[in-house]
Amino acid sequence: MKSSTFGLSLLALVLAASFSQAVPEGDKPARKDAPGKRAGPDRRQDFLKDHPELKEAMEKLKAMSPEERQAWLKEHPEVAAKIEKARASLKERADNLTPEQKEKLKAKLKERGENLTPEQKEKLRAKMKERLDKMTPEEKAEFLKKHPELKEKLEGDKK
Repeated sequence: MKSSTFGLSLLALVLAASFSQAVPEGDKPARKDAPGKRAGPDRRQDFLKDHPELKEAMEKLKAMSPEERQAWLKEHPEVAAKIEKARASLKERADNLTPEQKEKLKAKLKERGENLTPEQKEKLRAKMKERLDKMTPEEKAEFLKKHPELKEKLEGDKK
């Protein structure tokens, strides 16, 4: 995956992580000392209304080509550092999920994948194929060990 595409993907992950809950809540009641954390589905829109400069910056980044985005991130290393820090934090939080939480999250992601348009699905397949092609044989073996359902799909694609 090109670093500019990686940067955009990472930006999307960071934004999604910062505006969504890391762990499916289930029947857990909201903490009394955390007001506004569970304000509702439109809290991202409210946040962006309160911070028009962020909304403008996000629109500007979305409109950039991958090369422009990569150049912009090189010019703004503090943003790149924040993105990298958020990515590491997100990975750490994902590693700390219980097996039940992982299953819920996996089901949620699968549902989101089923709701994609054919163009979005094709783009996702191409991105995953590119990511797998860049992996070393050891990394690929470890990845497929963790995701046996993908191994079957890949073998089906090769035939």
